[in-house]
Amino acid sequence: MKLFIKKLFYKIKIFSRSILFLKYNHKKNSLCINNSSIIFNQIPIINVENDKEWKFKIKNSELISYTGLKNFNEKTEYPLIESWLKIKNRTYSPNNFFINEQFKNIYSNIKKNEIIYNKRIYVLPYYTSVFGHFAGDVLGGVLYYLKFIINEDKLALITPSKLWNDFLEEIFPNKIHFISPKIALQNNIIFPNSLILPRINTVQNYILAKNILNSYLNNNTEPKKNIFLTTGRDARIANIAEVITFFQKINYEIVYPDKTPIKELLLKIKYSKILISEKASIINNIHLCRSNSYYILSSKNEIIDDNKKFSYAGIYKSLHKGLYQDILCDDDPIFQDKVPYKKRIRINIKTLEEQIKQY
Repeated sequence: MKLFIKKLFYKIKIFSRSILFLKYNHKKNSLCINNSSIIFNQIPIINVENDKEWKFKIKNSELISYTGLKNFNEKTEYPLIESWLKIKNRTYSPNNFFINEQFKNIYSNIKKNEIIYNKRIYVLPYYTSVFGHFAGDVLGGVLYYLKFIINEDKLALITPSKLWNDFLEEIFPNKIHFISPKIALQNNIIFPNSLILPRINTVQNYILAKNILNSYLNNNTEPKKNIFLTTGRDARIANIAEVITFFQKINYEIVYPDKTPIKELLLKIKYSKILISEKASIINNIHLCRSNSYYILSSKNEIIDDNKKFSYAGIYKSLHKGLYQDILCDDDPIFQDKVPYKKRIRINIKTLEEQIKQY
């Protein structure tokens, strides 16, 4: 009630001032400019300089997970999932852009089989096994908490692959309780003795991930190579097989992130001479470690033109502006429905060859 009265008084004060001083006023404005064409997010930055003063109470919480039907594969141990922590019948999202879809998915998965983890454990409000969002929204916080906050207890964690489990266990041995995305999808997990850490926003998450990871990536013994970073799938590039053959012919190493141990992958990316990559979430591997320029095979027509798209995916690429250069390609004229918010491209090999000669 006191906070409400204080906010109301402040609004009255500002309104009164605007009436009394018609020719001049001083107001809060996040960008200090009124321009509706500029898309931006307002995100909280956590003061990590006072983390020694943080206090956590043991709470009962429950992890609820779901997947999209298009992504579900009963055979895989790492289905693409999102997981939300329920505390006192509440789950929390950092923005409203997808809150209705999230609510429906969470609510439809509340009544599942339950697994109880009784030990005291640190947990996060949000997890995902989708690599792009894991790297962009979760990993930096995970690294920070494991390095600076967690000493005696473990952190519950869901990752995109066993490769990521192995990498993080190597850096932080015996500090992580890994949860299989498959198990999380089949069961709601109850933590009666959980210590709940805050969700760190995308920008701070990105900075922390790069800062901490680079301290483990200083020793490179391999010669610098030219690299093409690819998933090998045609979801992004319709003629990907043809593109891979082209890069092999000009002596580029073809690097597949889902088949390469993480430390080896990041070292290759960080120290490569010329780096060319598919677009979309694969470039989050680059964001984690590279400070030199690189190139992205991009769509001529892919535009992040509203805050929802920007929040979902565009924000990651914007954090590397100045390092990357787009190699603009035509959209595939046949099929475009592979991935939301992303254009599928078809690459003209002759045009690509001419462009690469300039590098």
